[in-house]
Amino acid sequence: MQIDPRHLEQLAVIVETGTLQQAADRIGTSQPALSRMISTLEARIGMELFERTTRPLKPTSIGVELAHQGRAIRTARLRAVEMVDFGTRGFFGVLRIGAPPFLCRSLMSEAIASFLEARPKIRVELISDYHAGLMERIFLNQIDVIVGPTKFADKSNTDLTLEPLFRDPNVIVGREGHPLLEKPLLTAADLESVTWVGHSERSILLSDMSDALKEMGVSNPRVAFQSESAEAVLELLRNTNFLTVLPVYALRPGGSDGLAAAQADLPAHSQMVNAITLAQRPETKLTADFKAHLKDSIAARKT
Repeated sequence: MQIDPRHLEQLAVIVETGTLQQAADRIGTSQPALSRMISTLEARIGMELFERTTRPLKPTSIGVELAHQGRAIRTARLRAVEMVDFGTRGFFGVLRIGAPPFLCRSLMSEAIASFLEARPKIRVELISDYHAGLMERIFLNQIDVIVGPTKFADKSNTDLTLEPLFRDPNVIVGREGHPLLEKPLLTAADLESVTWVGHSERSILLSDMSDALKEMGVSNPRVAFQSESAEAVLELLRNTNFLTVLPVYALRPGGSDGLAAAQADLPAHSQMVNAITLAQRPETKLTADFKAHLKDSIAARKT
């Protein structure tokens, strides 16, 4: 036996108001239409919904139960409408973001935290991986947007859209108070004298560091440690006199993580960080809003 859920919703309103006229006014229909609905529903279930001798209308036991189901249907329908509205406005849904480990550690985590605070009904999945892994995931539709340097994408690849977010330099990084970091000019001899922390073979930072040091006259830096873990690299830097090359966004503002950047600039050190998406995939409101929020977070960091 099939029961029209709209009839149950109307029944709930009749039971709540106690009269057909008040129910008709609330629903936006007529009293005769509701009377016909009651007759149709009673004929379908084979039982009376209201006691015929009482005013206001008094529901029978089955009338009470079906009205209860009608209220549940109405609540679910309104909830669904609300969720669709939230999703359309970017306040509901799942956002999947990919980024390299050092970008995830500080900048992305901070931006996502404030984004979630304003949108408690959404869920964000942050995928930390390197270039090849993130590119594979975005083409498999496992990521909505990658936040990463221009080197992540081939500019001639028309399958991808790159939206510039911010420009950030690579810098030499070590513990706060490291004697070399205070020097305004670092010589090849200075850089040859220290021990270095390297990066994963899968990381673009590995070649960035090698290229920068070569341009500064260091062809064979002594690398004592290499890891795919951003936290392991940073912890080692905090507790030794080792140095490494990192983008500025990997450091927390004001040296709150116990790390500092060298005053001396690296050659060809500036890089553009982009929001990378698939060109043929329609962008959701949630993705667009996060990109705008990330830009605002970066601007606030720099003030």
